[in-house]
Formats: sequence, structure tokens, C-alpha cells
Amino acid sequence: MSPTFNKNVCRYTATALTALAFWNCSGDSRAESPLDTIEIGATANVALNLDYPDTPLLDSLVLDCFGPDTLHLVHSIEKKSFNLDLFPGEEWIFNAKLYANGALMQEGEVTTALEAGSAVNLKIPMHALVGFVYVKIPIGFGNPAGIRKGEMKLTSKDETYTYPMVFDSDNVTFTSDDLKLDRDYHISLSMQDESGKNIFSLEDDFTLDENTPIPNFQIESLRSKIALAIDIAKDVNLQVSLKLPAMKRMPTVNDLVVSEFFVQPKDSTQLTFVEFYNGSTDTLILDKCTLGKTSNVSGAAEIATVELPPNNVLVIGDQKTVENAGTYRFAENMPAFGKTSGSLVLQCNGNVLDSIYYGKADSLHVTPLPIGSSSAAVRKSTQLNIGLWNKRNEPDSWCTATPTPGVISACGN
Repeated sequence: MSPTFNKNVCRYTATALTALAFWNCSGDSRAESPLDTIEIGATANVALNLDYPDTPLLDSLVLDCFGPDTLHLVHSIEKKSFNLDLFPGEEWIFNAKLYANGALMQEGEVTTALEAGSAVNLKIPMHALVGFVYVKIPIGFGNPAGIRKGEMKLTSKDETYTYPMVFDSDNVTFTSDDLKLDRDYHISLSMQDESGKNIFSLEDDFTLDENTPIPNFQIESLRSKIALAIDIAKDVNLQVSLKLPAMKRMPTVNDLVVSEFFVQPKDSTQLTFVEFYNGSTDTLILDKCTLGKTSNVSGAAEIATVELPPNNVLVIGDQKTVENAGTYRFAENMPAFGKTSGSLVLQCNGNVLDSIYYGKADSLHVTPLPIGSSSAAVRKSTQLNIGLWNKRNEPDSWCTATPTPGVISACGN
């Protein structure tokens, strides 16, 4: 799989609220009519869900409900569903607002009647109000290309806007302010090294309108064959190919790091896994690699050969059929890692690429990493804050939370 340069234009036409889950919401309901005193059948159940494509810099969803009662509900981007028990009424107004990049991006409203004892699923068409441009470029652990500065320029008619480059862990980002819709824009983006030599540049034209308010320029690698795809409308796709020198190689130390692990399953229903993140700017060829408890490969799990693109994750697990993001490889002979303490060691071609120690302190390991839990009520894995990859042997660089194999997300952040 070659690294790609994808420019996905997020389509926001007919973003809708639909039923997914049940959740009893609370808000600014009036004190004289608390919901918990209503008899069964005296309320109507309304299930709503914000169903939108993945969009950068999402902040929150706000839902205001106006009728016999008034509710003001706020959800973070992780929760897309609402479920409300409301008083019946001839007119309920539901107003939804979607915030992204620190501003109100979309708004929608629907009016309906609610009967006692009914269950209603509602769709609220959302309409874009403004747009913005967001560019995220992975630069690799340690910034091997030596990028030091950069800027993005947007030009529309006689107006030019300039935005600086911002370093974010092993990525750089460019983010515009709110931009007016129904306009054509020209983007010019460049990055330089310390001496001012140009390392990367991009120029293109695009249109912001209600259908495409947020063009998301996602650059997967600085060294690859670039496939530039612009999703400009349903069933319409424009592709342009540009060629840059491709780089595929064997991994070295600090290219591939442990980013999450769960090694103390309660029973066979819980997946033992170790997740690795490719923090280089190249596609890594993992061949003759093992995952074990020590540097001795005896008893270690063999990892089937795989090519891992930059900014991607590889999950090694002990179950044959697993649904997760990233690349998954089943390890038939996964070692029985220590449940209270132990080590994880990744080797390729006889070279140790990464190793960590977790659990209890001893004479050799004064500051071990935290270990998650596997109880029936609480199941937690140990997750690395990828921005602290170069401090991954320090406990404060890790946290424990619900497992997310295949997704780089340190405890939900």
C-alpha cells in the first residue's frame, strides 16, 4: 500500500439527525414539571442522532427543544445521539447547531407534533453557514526533513489571507479562519528548512459552498506517489496524480513505537493486543519481526510480513477475526505477557526496535509504565500520548482508558 495524498472535500448537504441510541438527556427543563414524576405513557420518546462525515476540528453539537417544556442540550463530538422523553404537544421545535473550528458552522431546524406514548425518529437537515480550510501534514518522529517554518495563503477575488504553520507533535497543521461560502479560492502552501530552502509546496483551486464548506487537505506522506482526490459532488470524482520519489525501507529504532497495549484479558472474549505506530515519513517493510517478553526470540510471536504506511498503526492480537481500524495481524503464538508486570519487545531482523516495561517497580525498572485492568465492570488498556513518543519510557507519558486498538487516541484525546 503506497502512501497517498488525499484531498477529501467533506460534503455537508443533508446532514441529518436520525435514531441510533437511547439516552435520557437533562437540560434546562422547568422545575414545575419534572420528567421523573410523569406516569408511563404520558410522555413521547424522541430519538435523534447527528449523522455527519468525519470533519476536522469539530467542537460540539447543541440542541435546543421548544414546546411544553424547554431543553438546552450540549454534546461533545464523541456523542452523536440524543434520546429525550418529552411532554406531548401540538408543536415542538428542534433547533440543532454544529460548532467546528471555534465557530458555528451548521444549523438546522424541524417542527413536529408529539403524542403521548409515541416513539419518534427525527431528521433535521443541516445547512452550512461558513467554511474553513484545514491542512494536516505528518512530518515523522524527530522531524527528519528539518521543517522549520511554513505558511498557507488563500486568495479570493482581491483578498488574500495568510496563516502560519503550527507544529503539533509529529505533524504540522495549517488552519484558516472562517471563510465565506459561494466563493472560489486559490491555495498556496509552502514549508522550508532552517536555511529557507523549500521542502514542500502546493497550489490548487477550490470552491467553498454549502455542499463543500470544508475541504480537508490530508497529506499522508511527504515522500510518496501522490493521489489527489477531490470529492466535488455525489458520484463526481476528479483525480490528479503527481509523482514524487517513493521510499520503502526496513524500520530502524524510533521509527515504530508501542502506542497502546492490553495484556491482561479476563477471558477469551477479551482481545490481547499490542499496537504500534509508524512515526516515520516512509512506508516501513516489517519482515522477520517478532513480539516477545524479552530480547530472546524464543517463545515470541512471529509477525507476518506487512508494509505499514507512514502515520498508520499496526495491531498484533491473539484472535483471528477482529474488527478494528488500522492494520491487524493475528499472532497464533502470542506470549502470555505478565498480568501485573512485564516487558514488551519488538524485534525485526535481530534488532530491537522498541521495548517497554510495565507494572511493578524493581531494581532494574524504577519507573514502570501503568497497567490497565480487565474486570467485568472496567476494561482499560495502556495508551501513549503520541506527542510524547520520545519520552515513552516515562509513566506520565501514558494513561489507561477503554481500549481503542487501531486508533491513535490517548484516553479519548
